[in-house]
Amino acid sequence: MLDFDITLLFQLANFLIALFLLNKLLIKPVREVLAKRRRIIDDMTGEAVSFETQAEKSLADYEAALQRARQDAGAARQQGREAGTAEQMAIVGEAQKKAKGILDDARLALKKEADATLAALRGQVAAVSKRVADKLVQG
Repeated sequence: MLDFDITLLFQLANFLIALFLLNKLLIKPVREVLAKRRRIIDDMTGEAVSFETQAEKSLADYEAALQRARQDAGAARQQGREAGTAEQMAIVGEAQKKAKGILDDARLALKKEADATLAALRGQVAAVSKRVADKLVQG
């Protein structure tokens, strides 16, 4: 059986004193260090999440700006093509007008020349006919 004598009280007192001293000198400081580490890790995790969120937002903004730039470039390219086509049509239209004018002038000049030649030939027909008739009569 167990004897409850004074040594048990001394051992209990030693245990309590040792527990108090260990708590004061070892357990409490270790807990504070662990709590401090936990706060630092939580802060770093929060910062990392914040940086990640900010990076995702920056990437989304960059991609949106890039998409807008591509759309603007496509619109500018299309506008340039349309302007070039309009200018080409204007130049071709003007060239066709000039060509038609030149062709009309050439036709008019040719008609005048043909009329002048025909009038000259009609004027000579009488003289040639008279000479042919004279030769036939003499001949």
